[in-house]
Amino acid sequence: MPGQRPWRLIALLALGDACTLIGFAAIGRTSHGATGDLAALGAALQTAMPFVIAWFVVAPFVGMYHPVVPRPAAAARATLIAVLGAVPLGLLIRAIMLQRMIPLSFALISLATIAAMLVCWRVSVALVAARMLRRAGTSMADRT
Repeated sequence: MPGQRPWRLIALLALGDACTLIGFAAIGRTSHGATGDLAALGAALQTAMPFVIAWFVVAPFVGMYHPVVPRPAAAARATLIAVLGAVPLGLLIRAIMLQRMIPLSFALISLATIAAMLVCWRVSVALVAARMLRRAGTSMADRT
């Protein structure tokens, strides 16, 4: 991660964020008895789409795609701030798409689960980046 071109890191973060949100939808659909066939994948993508759209609207404004990976605590804090903006927006988009109100239980579970999943993903990236930076610093120090 460190030393890579910034666009590669940003692309990795964006792909991981999207996969995490799609994973949230797939897990939710499976927990409600959806099968694991191709139609279920389409349904999971349809369920995830409002959250993916909302994430990519909100996250850049919170600095989630800055080319420098923050420390784990800062990554967790920024992710939670982004989630607090993106999930309600995603729920609104979903309500408009479905043309019905979203149950409070779904809203609360979505908020908590998406927050947990995205924080785990983003903190993992920050931990790996920090480790790579330490190794790069150590190897540079060994050369002198």
